[in-house]
Amino acid sequence: MTDASEDKMEKDSEGYIGGNAIRQMFILALLYLPLGFFLWFFAASLLMYPTQQLASLALTGFFPDVFSKIVQLDFYFEIQTLVTLSQPVDGQAVALNIEVNPMIYAWGMALLFGLMMATPLATKARVVQMIIGFLVVTLVTTWGVFWDTLTQLAFRSGPEAAVVARDLGLPMDMIALFYQLGYLMLPAVIPVATWILLNRAFIEAHVIRKPH
Repeated sequence: MTDASEDKMEKDSEGYIGGNAIRQMFILALLYLPLGFFLWFFAASLLMYPTQQLASLALTGFFPDVFSKIVQLDFYFEIQTLVTLSQPVDGQAVALNIEVNPMIYAWGMALLFGLMMATPLATKARVVQMIIGFLVVTLVTTWGVFWDTLTQLAFRSGPEAAVVARDLGLPMDMIALFYQLGYLMLPAVIPVATWILLNRAFIEAHVIRKPH
């Protein structure tokens, strides 16, 4: 072996601790992802229950004159409102119901499962991280459901609902912005940021260059 090759190997081993460890971890995480999504979908009704409780508390707490309750149908939410539609159904006045699929905001649970299963952790630490990750993604999902509901009320449920939405005291631009934030950014960014914060020591040891 030449001196140049030896110098390169020494530099690699000193520059990054376990240079292959992080690569192997992400490959393992990809292998765990299908299992994570299977468990996430299989247990969707149970996993979405905390979100249903929090979203119901938020909507009925902030706007008790508009929202009645949230009924969970498997993993779907039916948000029952007190907004009466102008067009009767079968000759009777009916209230507006809004349907929301919370799973579109909760896929970070499966992502975190894959990352945490692939990270070398003690069993207790892994369980603690999964609980923390579940709580964090539940808050993200609650945010998504809350603003999705207000967006549908303001823009997709007819003129009666739009009038009620304008009377909530919230700018329509803010409702649209927070909905887009909850739909496009938070479900992808927050789970990864949570994993990074919980595993900073591992990342620093295997990714950050050591000083020479």
